[in-house]
Amino acid sequence: MPSSTSPSHAGKVAAIVAAAGRSTRMGEPKQLLPWGNRTVLGTVAIHLAEAGACPVLCVVGHRAEEMVSALGDAPAQLLHNSDYLLGEMLSSYQVGVRHLQDAASPALGALLALGDQPHIPVEVIRQVIEQANSSPGQIVIPSYEMRRGHPFYLPARLWPELLALTHDDTLRTLLQRHQSAITYVNVTTDAILRDIDTPADYQALAAKDE
Repeated sequence: MPSSTSPSHAGKVAAIVAAAGRSTRMGEPKQLLPWGNRTVLGTVAIHLAEAGACPVLCVVGHRAEEMVSALGDAPAQLLHNSDYLLGEMLSSYQVGVRHLQDAASPALGALLALGDQPHIPVEVIRQVIEQANSSPGQIVIPSYEMRRGHPFYLPARLWPELLALTHDDTLRTLLQRHQSAITYVNVTTDAILRDIDTPADYQALAAKDE
């Protein structure tokens, strides 16, 4: 797996996709499920890249070897989270941030994305990226009817705080500390609030996306 990013990534908004989980409620890895002519994970990565995120890092853990084929030709890098059994999503984002910090040309910040939201329109992600480019030091969160969702942007200045969080913390811990630094982007779809946890979720969202 590549271990560094290109200098062309300087000044870009990166994306870190949390895709290491075991999908216990689904009963099988949801990242590998078909979505159109791709997989769920492949579609997530493609949408982030099409919206302008660069680089796109997919952090995997459970059945990691299979995630290579799940990505297909998506322009993304795979990173492995060896702590995925204990660390939940937070540890995956920490893996991605450490990778970005080690890059020769750091990004402005990173979108923290979920690996089970292939239904989020590219335009919605682009709205978040555009706002992040306008206010790179702010946290940028998409909001639908006053409810915030994913993916949201975390500026590089807050990465050390994210890395300092423990297994007892969540991303909400960090957001609560910096509420005055949050900029909301109002979107017109509730896709940012939905993800795929169960077979019923998958069937409903796939039908809606057709």
